[in-house]
Amino acid sequence: MASYRVALTGGAGSGKSAAAQIFAECGAQVIDADQVAHELMEPGHAANAAIRAAFGDDIADDEGRIVRARLRERVFADARARAALEAILHPPIRDLMTQRSEGARPYAMLVIPLLAETGRPAHIDRVLVIESDPKIQRQRLRDRGLDEIAIDRLLAIQVSPAARRAMADDLLVNDGSRDLLAQAVSRLHMRYTTLATTR
Repeated sequence: MASYRVALTGGAGSGKSAAAQIFAECGAQVIDADQVAHELMEPGHAANAAIRAAFGDDIADDEGRIVRARLRERVFADARARAALEAILHPPIRDLMTQRSEGARPYAMLVIPLLAETGRPAHIDRVLVIESDPKIQRQRLRDRGLDEIAIDRLLAIQVSPAARRAMADDLLVNDGSRDLLAQAVSRLHMRYTTLATTR
């Protein structure tokens, strides 16, 4: 039986990582696009070489590791540079996530922050969108050390909450405590387990 795949997406500061951790605790196989991107940017990978070729060797440290802060600064300021980076990273990320989720039981939870921006892949069975009140979202980003300018720039390059909701099969509102989030995730986990085993 083919793997059942759920995509988890949401804006910056919505709580994707917290929700993904709880899904993992419930027993789902969680695969995070950001973690896969970290791996692919390590020295020795084709994506590392392609990024250095596209953005210059000063985007990396002396050991050839991409300095994410430098890369982030470059692509935030330039939509064309951001598109170039996405063209390098998104295909191998998608391929590796598909490969790693094959055979997942009871189902695979694929954390894909830019799902609404890049489109829903054919192999995704269900989309879960997590969202928060904008004030709470911004406070979480401040708690990560971002200043107001950085927060504005980050949110400006993301699609609107309405665009994410339009592609959602399920909506998870994360405005309260971790306990409340855990209760909601537990209910969704039971639903996805049932869908995966009865389709």
